Amino acid sequence: MSYYRLQGLFTLRSPLSHISESISTNSYLVEEPIIQTDGELIEIFSYNGNAWRGALRDHAATYMLNKLDNPKLPLDLFHLFYTGGRIGGESSIDIEQSRRIRAAIPMLSLFGGGVGNQIMSGKLRVSNSYPLCREACPVLPEQWHIEAQKISYADMTFDKSFTRTDDAKREELQQFLPSPDELKQLTGKKKTKNDGEVATQMRVTCELLAPGSRLYNEIDLIDVSQIELGAFVSALHSWSRSPHLGGQANKGHGKVTLDYRLLDMDTGEKCDFVRVNGDGNCLLASQAEGAKESYDQHVRGIYDAMLESKANDLRGLIGTV
Repeated sequence: MSYYRLQGLFTLRSPLSHISESISTNSYLVEEPIIQTDGELIEIFSYNGNAWRGALRDHAATYMLNKLDNPKLPLDLFHLFYTGGRIGGESSIDIEQSRRIRAAIPMLSLFGGGVGNQIMSGKLRVSNSYPLCREACPVLPEQWHIEAQKISYADMTFDKSFTRTDDAKREELQQFLPSPDELKQLTGKKKTKNDGEVATQMRVTCELLAPGSRLYNEIDLIDVSQIELGAFVSALHSWSRSPHLGGQANKGHGKVTLDYRLLDMDTGEKCDFVRVNGDGNCLLASQAEGAKESYDQHVRGIYDAMLESKANDLRGLIGTV
């Protein structure tokens, strides 16, 4: 078992939306207060570690299930894989069951979950991601302070407005709408000027983090095996197919690149680990590639066991029956 720290840098290739609150038609970024060296409290953007962890969990589960030929899952197992499940009754700790589940399903060992009446803790510690800017220096590693001092947080955000048009008023689309007489036949009522209409035209404004901004992130992997490390790599590999953070990706927001370096907390050695540049496949360094191969072999073993037992779900294999 090993203790690793992943040190990562997201670079925005498009504006990032990560909404804290909405007031009327305006939405605002998530911000957290940071105490400056002079004692002043300043709020700056923070990409929530729980949001990043949740995205990775979804991708880890999907990667595994795809490798298992997309088995049909009972609802409780579906929620266990994707949201952590839930516990019922008086909580207890069954060490043997926990060991069995960790050995069978490494992604559950990484992300944890509620199984039966016990909570199995995960092995990931995911930090918030903070922008490289002057005001974030108190929470950034010292190696990034010179870079961060070059820009103020106030220069990294902007507002962008969107208008949703009323397509029923577009001349070229009138052919798809009923005439007043046809409307009467369809509804039994002829449309008049006094009839109420639902307004479909709206102008909304979002606060966004500017493209080119960089966010620092750390993830600790505590006492993980080679196979569990590979389960984590599989999540990044799946996410890299559409590398986005935050919301509104359908509007062109949140596309990023990502570089993770691996720090071995036992030996102090650092090495490249994973690079996602958004222009092609996920680039894996040798240690990441080897860990993923070990994990893929493990998942193939699960698949073979399912075929042999003719099981249509994973209950028996993880001992939850």
